[in-house]
Amino acid sequence: MRRTTSRRWGPYRRAGQASASAAGAGAVGVDRLSALPDALLHHIMSFLKAWEVVPTCVLARRWHHLWASVPCIDLRVRHSSFRDANPPEEFRDFVDSLFLHRDVSASVDTLRLRSSDDYVGFDEKDANSWIRTAISRKARVIHLVGHRKGVALLDRVPFVSCHLKILKLSYARLDDRILGQLSSSCKSLEELDLKDCLVTGPKIVSTSLKTLIMLKCTFNWDFSITAPNLVLLRLITPSVRVPSFINFGSLVTGTIILDDSLLCDDFGYISDEDNFDETTDDDNHNNDKRESYKIHDDCSLSDDDFGDDGNFDNFGFGYGFPEGRYGHSRYKDNYDYGSDIDSDDNTYEYSEIANDAKYGYKGAKLSSEDGKYGGNSGRNYSKILGGQNMLESLSTATSLDLLSDAGEVVLSRELKRCPTFSNLKTLSLGEWCMAADFDALIFLLQHSPNIKRLFLQLKLNFGMRKALETGIKLERRSFTCKDLRMVKIKCSKDDGRVHTLAHMFSANGIPLQYIYVRRSGNAHLRGQKFMRELAKQELDECGDDWM
Repeated sequence: MRRTTSRRWGPYRRAGQASASAAGAGAVGVDRLSALPDALLHHIMSFLKAWEVVPTCVLARRWHHLWASVPCIDLRVRHSSFRDANPPEEFRDFVDSLFLHRDVSASVDTLRLRSSDDYVGFDEKDANSWIRTAISRKARVIHLVGHRKGVALLDRVPFVSCHLKILKLSYARLDDRILGQLSSSCKSLEELDLKDCLVTGPKIVSTSLKTLIMLKCTFNWDFSITAPNLVLLRLITPSVRVPSFINFGSLVTGTIILDDSLLCDDFGYISDEDNFDETTDDDNHNNDKRESYKIHDDCSLSDDDFGDDGNFDNFGFGYGFPEGRYGHSRYKDNYDYGSDIDSDDNTYEYSEIANDAKYGYKGAKLSSEDGKYGGNSGRNYSKILGGQNMLESLSTATSLDLLSDAGEVVLSRELKRCPTFSNLKTLSLGEWCMAADFDALIFLLQHSPNIKRLFLQLKLNFGMRKALETGIKLERRSFTCKDLRMVKIKCSKDDGRVHTLAHMFSANGIPLQYIYVRRSGNAHLRGQKFMRELAKQELDECGDDWM
């Protein structure tokens, strides 16, 4: 529904009202702000929405034309924000006039907008027109925020530019035409961020691309990525298929997080998030933050994440991993399970908890015969598509995150073609490589001779999907990592495997003082509570019909 407030987009003064500069000349001191250089004033103005920038022309004579050359144009309306609640009533006319009256010699460095907005009265056709204008004005950064209810088609936007360096899209469709233009006609493109996008083309080939982030994207066809100069890759919970990588010879940092429940030929998925606004990617400013995509900056689960305050709770979060599945949930204890269900101890040196095993607190013991390390049940995982040569393509990285549940198919399958990670210094691994007496973990350590830091997350789920056989055969169970100085493990208090791991590392020359453990609450008690609450919920839903 269109809003009905009336507000002019342009500056105005009431009759008889003096200008701000004239009225304040004798009453206030020196206008120090106007003395700042244009570049700094433009930077300050880039914090404002476009309809807030234009009225600055009445502040003083110095500001009269500054708005017309401001490099950042932010057209996004955050309906949940009081500050953004009153954009121009005739929004389409305002934006058209804004571009028309801008300084023709001033490039549009950054454009941020939504694909459509019924509230302020513009549609996807208008958004496409404004993107075309920005590209013609030498835009360097374009950030399009789409809607969960339907993808933006971008069928009227030619991505042909020698100036475009950063393209951020959410809830948009990238077909063969768009991917072809990004490959052949955007020779300066260095960063491509895709969130909840639908990719229907077969490939992207770019020699300029340095950063590629794909968060919760759907790939309906086999999709390959060729990027010989790519430095940073983040592939987070793709749907239907896993992309294949070709020629990543410059890669430094890679993050792969997979969820097999999203990977099958009949999975139709964009996003199941219903909370908050129906749009996303509302970053605060043009510094192009990537915090929402990060587990860490330069390393996997860095000291800051696991540091003295023991803040290891964000492991895997921010990548589309719901906290209830990939971390401990903060339940209130209403069933007399005791404080152990919610306890969240600090980070310990392993030697401080080693006596837990000695005195019988070994927790749950799972072996490869049990085959129940977590994951999702009831699905056919034999038809997981894509991801060929994934580990081989990551072989040059110095930092890797390979995170997934037990029974994960692609990473386990690719172990058979595992290269030697000669440059790898930091490695983060999830539950997927903890099955079968840690064969996959040992195998990866045997192929990472120069690793310095290792981060592991153990996850106990009782009665879940059987762990997947990796098919690898270890000639020996020893490994040599002479530079390994830190092993950090996150697990529940009842996971006895932490002691097995500690003994394994010790047997391979890693002193116990290099091993740290971050323990969350009791997984078995949480599982019991969950099942009890689920049964209660089912009884409540049945009501009198159950009788």
